[in-house]
Amino acid sequence: MIDTLNPEQQAAVLADEKRVLVLAGAGSGKTRTLVERVAHLVKNGVSGYEIVCTTFTRAAAGEMRARLEARIGREARKVTVSTFHGLGLGLLKRYGQHIGLRYGNLTVYTPLETDIMLRHCGEMLGMCKNGKWAKPGKRELDAFMAAIERGESEETLKDSPFAPLRATFEAACRQNNALPYYGLIHGLAQLAEAGKVREFTSWKYLLVDEVQDLDRMQWRALDAMLEHTEDSELYAVGDISQSIYGFRGAVPEHLQSLINAGTLTVYELRSNYRSSPAIVEAANGLIRHNTSHRVLEMQAMRETEDILHCLAKLGEANSAVLANMIAGWRGPTPPVVLCRNNRMLDKLSEELTARDVPHKRIGKRTTDLHSPLFVKAHAALKCLVNPHDETAFLLAHEGLGVDAAEYAQIRVDAAEQGKSGFEVFRENLPVETLGYMPSESDYAGKAFIWFATDRYRFDPADGESQSFLDWLDVYVSEHPLDTIADYLDWLALVDVQDEMPAGEEEPGILLMTCHASKGLEFPCVIIAGCNEGVLPGRQALTAEKKGDAAAIEDERRLMYVAVTRARDTLILAVRPEDDERPSRFLAELGM
Repeated sequence: MIDTLNPEQQAAVLADEKRVLVLAGAGSGKTRTLVERVAHLVKNGVSGYEIVCTTFTRAAAGEMRARLEARIGREARKVTVSTFHGLGLGLLKRYGQHIGLRYGNLTVYTPLETDIMLRHCGEMLGMCKNGKWAKPGKRELDAFMAAIERGESEETLKDSPFAPLRATFEAACRQNNALPYYGLIHGLAQLAEAGKVREFTSWKYLLVDEVQDLDRMQWRALDAMLEHTEDSELYAVGDISQSIYGFRGAVPEHLQSLINAGTLTVYELRSNYRSSPAIVEAANGLIRHNTSHRVLEMQAMRETEDILHCLAKLGEANSAVLANMIAGWRGPTPPVVLCRNNRMLDKLSEELTARDVPHKRIGKRTTDLHSPLFVKAHAALKCLVNPHDETAFLLAHEGLGVDAAEYAQIRVDAAEQGKSGFEVFRENLPVETLGYMPSESDYAGKAFIWFATDRYRFDPADGESQSFLDWLDVYVSEHPLDTIADYLDWLALVDVQDEMPAGEEEPGILLMTCHASKGLEFPCVIIAGCNEGVLPGRQALTAEKKGDAAAIEDERRLMYVAVTRARDTLILAVRPEDDERPSRFLAELGM
């Protein structure tokens, strides 16, 4: 209830301006504030159908929906709660025909599928031969595709030698009724700019969580939805000090420019209810060294009695030493270890496994999804849901029992008949085989049986098929009523935080990257590798030498996020000084 909120939160909830930014520090109750904002709108006559809440992860969306249902009951079911990519997928499946897609199921490409499509298009244009790119080469192509994903100006892209490849690739995607992952946001922006989001939805009140991490295309989509909606309202919540996704295209400087221009009415949530005073003081000392953006000075709200104080330990922190410390852990709660990169996590996980220490490596399953074994098996399911997807059929044809010669003939027949390769393949299957093959509307459990009974042929060279079967079996057990189409939609939006222990499951010892920890909190946090060259990273140090201070500020925000995940205990682990100097951030933290 609003009368239980602190004065800062109450002022933010009751804001009556049309464009509001709530700068919410770590542990300041931003999710509660968002929930109360929705309750306030509903109480004042707004229909849930008019409200859309976007979050950064699917896990955060789930938490938001659960809190809304507890707060406002059945009306919460009318509220749209989703990630930006989720909004794009849902709208494009229903209205994608307005931007050149087919109506109905579309497929979303993994990075491997996107790369295969690019190579195929490059071969048609004579830019790629036998998997090798002619100059200007693969590195330059990757930079070009990253610029497209970030939404760089078309003026900067149109003269690139890869412009013809882009046109061919995008035409092939439309033909396949498929999109790369970033295409979900680009498609959403196109629909919004064409006025179709307003035409087909009742959305008027847009609540955006983690607004500091929006990229250019997400801002374009958001601006277009607001522009085309009469009396629209934006209620954005975030903290520039916690913007850590610049490598994905986030533009916190755009948010800062809106603040500077007075475009947004700013409310601040400074009270930190999460961390002990010592951790709050250290985090404040760290982040105040950033000068390019508005920094909130947090105020610790927890009492200091009867709680653990922050413990800052500096000592040798190679993987073996750290594993020994964790193996002998006697604290009241198991620690969560945050590392700068996956390589460090893998080494620590190996050391803990060698010591028979139970732990969970967050991110491992998500990495498996991009392996050839998983990509090919999922491509077979994509064929069932979207038979127009030629790239999926290319990846899956061997598993479907089609050898190279048969595949080539099917492609010829498909071109002559004006059909897709999978449509021709399916039309020529024996009736018995068709009876075993699942369809898009079948439960995902039928797909599991199809794979488990060897109707699909896994390639032993891709790895042990049991890992895929175990993955699908877990999904089916948790979502018994989901269809294959539902599963692929879920898969398209999978996020590393989907691997976090759910419900009453005992979390135990967790290992994850600092980036993956965003939005989470834990009683005890160990940050490993607090050294120059790790945190901050080597690329940032190189950029600093060239006069680019922004790179160090990015790294400082990452350290700030890692530090503010801790509630009671914070341990900073440092490698030996003769290897790499201790991180400058230690001094800034007051250590």
